[in-house]
Amino acid sequence: MAAAAASKPFKTGLKQVYLPDHVITFCRPTRQSQLPQFATFKVPLHFNKLDMRDYLLHAYSVASLGVRSAVMRQPVARNPVTRRVQRPPAIKYMTVELQKPFVWPKEPTKEERKQWHDDMTEKRAELQEKQDKQMETYQKYGKLVNPAVEKRTEDRTKLAKQAKDLVSGAAKWDNRRELDPKWTES
Repeated sequence: MAAAAASKPFKTGLKQVYLPDHVITFCRPTRQSQLPQFATFKVPLHFNKLDMRDYLLHAYSVASLGVRSAVMRQPVARNPVTRRVQRPPAIKYMTVELQKPFVWPKEPTKEERKQWHDDMTEKRAELQEKQDKQMETYQKYGKLVNPAVEKRTEDRTKLAKQAKDLVSGAAKWDNRRELDPKWTES
């Protein structure tokens, strides 16, 4: 018992967590300059460095040499529903220096992803990407781009031509129904 306690350079296991009430996200580095000895996590705002070190050691048996934390404020944005200007909640990141380096595996290609996902999942992912781009446009310019205007299908082109003809008087509207005689003009 004493030998096990002597191998750890710090006191551990004092905070007992049976069912975690927090979400910790392991973030893939966006820049190539991050060394493999460092790992970045997105953590709740109430999480501290000791909690992070204890979590990694007990949940994954990963020893850490040091922990750095940073709270990032979010940019001010306009709420699309209420149109009020507000600041979203801050996000806390922790960068942990690991004893053993961790190298991320390369991202799978589209062909490799098809082994795990069916066509419906791919369509859902494409639709989500499209919606994300629309929301990005909305946040950037303050207005949404109508998907119908974005790309006109053949049906929409025909409908636009018919509407134009009706407005100009080149065509007369008819629903091909016989009206009851009591509704006809005399």
